[in-house]
Amino acid sequence: MKRSVSMGLKFFFVFLLLGVFFAYAMFQGGFVSWFLFYSFLPIIVHMFLLLIYPISNWNVTRRLSNHIVQASGNISVEVELERRFAFPLYYCIVEEYFPVSLQKEDTSRLKFQHMNQKGALTKRRVEKRVSFPWFKRKWSYRYTLDNLPRGEHQLRAFRVKTGDFFGFVKKEYVYPTTSYLLVVPSEREMIFREKVNSFEEGESASYNVTAKNTNVVTGVREYMPGDRFSWIDWKTTARKNTVMTKEFEQEKSSNIVLILDAVAFSDQHPLAFEGSVEVTASLLESLQRKTSQLTFIGLGEERVFFPFQENPAKNVLNQNYLSRIQPGVNVSFSRLLEQEIRNIPQGVVAMVVTNQLDQATLKALERLKRKSKKIVVFLIKSSSTVTGEDNRMIHQLSASGVSVNVLTEELLVQQKLEVSS
Repeated sequence: MKRSVSMGLKFFFVFLLLGVFFAYAMFQGGFVSWFLFYSFLPIIVHMFLLLIYPISNWNVTRRLSNHIVQASGNISVEVELERRFAFPLYYCIVEEYFPVSLQKEDTSRLKFQHMNQKGALTKRRVEKRVSFPWFKRKWSYRYTLDNLPRGEHQLRAFRVKTGDFFGFVKKEYVYPTTSYLLVVPSEREMIFREKVNSFEEGESASYNVTAKNTNVVTGVREYMPGDRFSWIDWKTTARKNTVMTKEFEQEKSSNIVLILDAVAFSDQHPLAFEGSVEVTASLLESLQRKTSQLTFIGLGEERVFFPFQENPAKNVLNQNYLSRIQPGVNVSFSRLLEQEIRNIPQGVVAMVVTNQLDQATLKALERLKRKSKKIVVFLIKSSSTVTGEDNRMIHQLSASGVSVNVLTEELLVQQKLEVSS
């Protein structure tokens, strides 16, 4: 109804304008008045035709240079507009509708400098382009989306505006055009200060399963790039006339369980949680190269379980989970961890990534310690929010044999993360 009334008023205005010029020419007479009438006649006709010209049947498409990109990365977006009839248009404004999830930015490691500031990631994205198509049936333009934040984003629509020379007649239409974009968390190299290597039963676990126990030879095989010179079996090489190397029994590795705290709490800073996700992604990438027995558990709005040793394809599912995870659920992390301890087998190395410590969490970690060979805690928190109570709990955990890594903004801005294991 409102649209029909607006269209009727526009038609009335165009006919009124035509009547004013015609009446002026008729009553005034003379060359000047008729010259004005005939000069404005094409403009008035164009205004009338523009009113009945449909812009809703255009074909508006969006092409992304990449649909999966790492956080803080950039993508190029190409927008193409195509119409069937080359009606003359003086101008055309195309505006992109950005979702709320893209109204922030990720400046890579530098963003952690603002861990004590609220709204540090907020960025208002506006993309408007003005073109002058005239008689063109197809035209396009490009723009760049930079500093993309982690998450699952959907670009859903464009708003197209056009009008006449003087702005008396304006038309607009919203084109639903959906494009999917997945921004995965950034990853950094993790350097473990302590790597315990042991081949005896019952000793501390090794995180490196690629090393060989050179005391136990299990066979020979052809030489492969990367094999050590000392591994060459010279007798077999001479007999077969092919370079052969010894094959050794792989050292054993412990099962590692990595747990992410995705529970929301009061005064939680979004950047601290982003740090948790990045540290988790970096740990998964690093540990997968060092051990074949890795399990990832996410505790939050939904409980996820990814046993990598069973299905390597779950790496993709884990990447999707870490891309879209946001803190949620009203249940405390300590309670979820207590429930999860029942499902964790004996003798694992447990790693916990969290943004807060409290007494309930300490008790849950003590219970987990009874079933684990070792516990490593990664506490991601701004240095300004680390209280005396936090330091007391960290000291208590360290005294009980739990390795605690406090990762503040001073450490998170570094290219490589050095942690104790």
